[in-house]
Amino acid sequence: MTRFRYSSRAWQLFDLGFGPRRKLGVRRSLIAGLPGGSRKGAPLLIVSNHVSWWDGFILRAVHQKVRPGEALYIVMLERELAKRPFLKRLGALGFDPESTSSLRSLLRDLKDFRSRTPDFSVLFFPQGRIWPSFRRPLGFRGGVRLVAESLAPTAVMPLGIHLEGGNQAAPAAFVSMGAVRERPETLSVHGLEEAVEGELDAIHHFLATHGEDAEDRWPAPGDRLPRAQEGAH
Repeated sequence: MTRFRYSSRAWQLFDLGFGPRRKLGVRRSLIAGLPGGSRKGAPLLIVSNHVSWWDGFILRAVHQKVRPGEALYIVMLERELAKRPFLKRLGALGFDPESTSSLRSLLRDLKDFRSRTPDFSVLFFPQGRIWPSFRRPLGFRGGVRLVAESLAPTAVMPLGIHLEGGNQAAPAAFVSMGAVRERPETLSVHGLEEAVEGELDAIHHFLATHGEDAEDRWPAPGDRLPRAQEGAH
């Protein structure tokens, strides 16, 4: 038995009441590398770096474009969830990266979800805490592999997220998605970390090239960001 109940209705009420306030923290999200779609019948594990308290809400909007209508469970620090228990209704799962028993409880929950239905997604931040997007290495912990194994068979999507103010008071979120991996058993923690770093490097390169014009020059959601060696256009 899982420790909470996910509610799509709770998300609707949250968006209605909190949506306007959310834009004061992050005014818009720009997306690149949106996949054409991932296979149904298997969970999707979204692996991202962690730069702000807003990340889960930003990436929920991304998830709605990748797998609209499906439940999204967001793994977050147990101590933060304890301060905002209402987030459990929005799909938040508490986790203490320093506790083996906490990891076991998380894995049990994910296996329970998997046994009920394969059509859901999990957002996981393997760094275990907030770090700037330019940190190298990002510092992924090994728990991400255990999470992937608990969801198997699953697909994994590496994703980079960066916040930048530009010429506005509130920052914009820049999100770049890598190719969905349909065989996560062949991926190492280091490989996933490098994949996310590659998306972040592409974001940084684009911003360094276009400066305050980056938002206007940002590609269409389905287009891939140019890599540094490819040049920006």
